[in-house]
Formats: sequence, structure tokens, C-alpha cells
Amino acid sequence: METQFFFDLTARPAPCAVHFCEPDDMAVIVPRLAEHGVAVMEIDSASIRTPEELCRAFALALKMPKGWYGDEEYAPNANAFLEYLDDVHEWVPAKGHVVVMRGAEQFWKVNARLAGLLVEWWQFATGPRKSDIHLVFVW
Repeated sequence: METQFFFDLTARPAPCAVHFCEPDDMAVIVPRLAEHGVAVMEIDSASIRTPEELCRAFALALKMPKGWYGDEEYAPNANAFLEYLDDVHEWVPAKGHVVVMRGAEQFWKVNARLAGLLVEWWQFATGPRKSDIHLVFVW
């Protein structure tokens, strides 16, 4: 039987598609998401300390192609971050997209302001965007 969390992650995101869960819950849901054609991209957030590291982690997790942002490996700013979320459907074709932030408890403890900034950016990103994408903080 599917859980509400599974249905939340396979539905079109609400204006603020941010979720929180325990590692065991995510472990059960990841294979089911794959069966439904949802791409799951994971980030180890415990070691992220700066906005630049956050943008780099998202560029890698979302499989940003080389040359997408000129000569830069990634772009460390909010506009580029929002564009990553807009273009992920081209880089990773899927019915939906879920970004899993592992180590979220450590991330929030050490970097509460950065975690808050990420949630604010996410609120902008889940407005009128091209991609359906969820953010999940896994404690």
C-alpha cells in the first residue's frame, strides 16, 4: 500500500514542494519512484557550507551538461540555480524529478541560514517553471 509521502512525490508539486522525511521512509519510496518514471537525484548535504558549494552540488546532481553555463563548471548564483531547475527536464528526462538532500539534520544544524536560503529559492522555482521537481530533506 502506498503512503501519502509516495503520492506527494508523484503528484504535481504544490507552490512549495519541500518535504522532510526519515531515511527509512526514503529507502522504501526510492524504488517505487523509479518504477513510476520519477528521477531521484541525491545530494550529501551534510558537508555543504556555502552557497557556492550548494550550487555546485545541484549542478552535479542535476547532471548539468558541460558548457551549459559558458566556461564555468557551475554558476554560483540564484538565477543560475533557478535555471538548473527549469532545465533539468532536458538533462534528465523523466515523469517527475525529486532532489534528495541526505544528511539534512547536519545541514540544518550547521547551516540554518543556507538551508533557509535553499527553501526560499525553491519557493521561487516551484512557481511557473517548466519542470515538476520536489525537494526532500532526509534527516
